[in-house]
Amino acid sequence: MIYWGKTTYTIMIGAMIDLSTILTLETLAANAWPAAEVEICGGWRLRSTLGVTRRANSVWPNRDDGALPLDERLAQVEAFYAARRLPAIYQICDAMQPAQLDAVLATRGYALEAPTFVQVASLATLLTRLPSLRHYPAFEVEVSEEFDPQWFELYCTAEAVSSVAVPVRRAILERITPQHGFVTLYVNGEPAAVGMGVVEAGWLGIFSMATLPAYRRQGAARAILRTLAVWAQLYAAQHAYLQVMAHNIAAQALYASAGFETAYRYHYRVKG
Repeated sequence: MIYWGKTTYTIMIGAMIDLSTILTLETLAANAWPAAEVEICGGWRLRSTLGVTRRANSVWPNRDDGALPLDERLAQVEAFYAARRLPAIYQICDAMQPAQLDAVLATRGYALEAPTFVQVASLATLLTRLPSLRHYPAFEVEVSEEFDPQWFELYCTAEAVSSVAVPVRRAILERITPQHGFVTLYVNGEPAAVGMGVVEAGWLGIFSMATLPAYRRQGAARAILRTLAVWAQLYAAQHAYLQVMAHNIAAQALYASAGFETAYRYHYRVKG
């Protein structure tokens, strides 16, 4: 059971997710998906990556250095994105600074988009809940700690990534600096599914989970999650986090079966 308070959430892993931990996870997630361009504005990070993925093209507004009044920061944000012919977008969670930012943006006509759950689990829970690969004799897995072009090709195919987005997404992955691993799963020797993990500060971030249509609902994603959990322990990780969109019920069911619990939520505010 999760108790939703204003700043504290009690979750099954036995930890307390307070604003400090939310800020930590948002920082780790930003590090794990690095934008091409980042400009600091009063403590906020203005991120731009040719418009590919919201996270890499939105304001990270979770620090306030007190250097600029809010109205001036808001104006600088709009000018920054207008200069790049992109919409002004904010990624909003409970760690936002100032605390009333979401309400301010709503009154200025920014629409709410893409509500997302951030879910967490201990690696011990994942390893207890997810079956060993010996239960899947047709599966083989490989982990590469360097960018893997074949992994990326499979990911783009499974996710139907547009030709415009392909080089931009590749550049994002090649910019990752914390310890990371690319998992490829094969079924009877054929590449079938992928996932990526990024380890920093004791946390495993799980990203880019994708399975080719012909291999879905056969346990591939669960096998990749277990592989990432085992791999992350090599780098002293103890817990895992991931993001799953609120409308993605199938993915939520998968992650719940693995032991993930929602710790907090975020959404985007987009200039109309």
